[in-house]
Amino acid sequence: MSRLDKLEHRIDQKLRKVLRSSSPNQEREPIEVYRAILDEVTSRTDALPRGRRNFAYSHVSVRVLLPDAERRRSYELAFIEAGPLTRDIKSRFEENKVEYPARLKVDVELVDSLPPDVSERGFDVSYSNTPTPPGPDNLLVQLTILSGNAEKTQYEFAKQRINIGRLAEVLNADMHMVRRNDIALKDDSSPENSTVSRAHAHIEHDPDSNRFRLFDDGSARGTTVIRDGSVLPVPQGNSKGILLQPGDELVLGKVRIRFEHATS
Repeated sequence: MSRLDKLEHRIDQKLRKVLRSSSPNQEREPIEVYRAILDEVTSRTDALPRGRRNFAYSHVSVRVLLPDAERRRSYELAFIEAGPLTRDIKSRFEENKVEYPARLKVDVELVDSLPPDVSERGFDVSYSNTPTPPGPDNLLVQLTILSGNAEKTQYEFAKQRINIGRLAEVLNADMHMVRRNDIALKDDSSPENSTVSRAHAHIEHDPDSNRFRLFDDGSARGTTVIRDGSVLPVPQGNSKGILLQPGDELVLGKVRIRFEHATS
């Protein structure tokens, strides 16, 4: 947040306190609670290498205190209908170049009471990483290391998301784990492995096509797919990635991995 943004935020807070002090019931307006929730959620980011930031949770659960039954409709419009919180949280992350899970979900519930320690601010937020529900088929993915140094040369997975990078666990500046790699290239001096970022890329199931996509997670050396002699660059950041086909060769920096999959 810039100095101007901080100043405007402080002025806005002071004005709202004055307005509340003139109200006999001292209630916070829905828009004020909404902005506070937005600030709370989007502040829960972790630092990554090269100045990047990450939001590590795929599920955010928000409970909003309903002051009285007569105001339910206005609160439903502000917090629930059309999923405004999900939209605005993602927009703020994208504006600030914060990486977040592709399946980020925000659930909002209007409640009649909250624990005493959070009731005054009018909302409570909890964070979790919920597994993606399985698709119609159990998809078996086989990945073979063609060049590079990992614990194994061949891996098999039956899961929705597969993280690939250097080191098994990625820590932030505070030494908190922000990511675990399913395929972890060793942190050695080999010319291939040194080109792989700690959080380099991931493969994720696409429920619409019942296939898998490859995403680049902001790597330093880039990610490409080699298919029938053609080189397909994988876009970085928030993109749709590349839809994979059996036999594709995934190139992460200078590490090469062959992709195969079949329904089981």
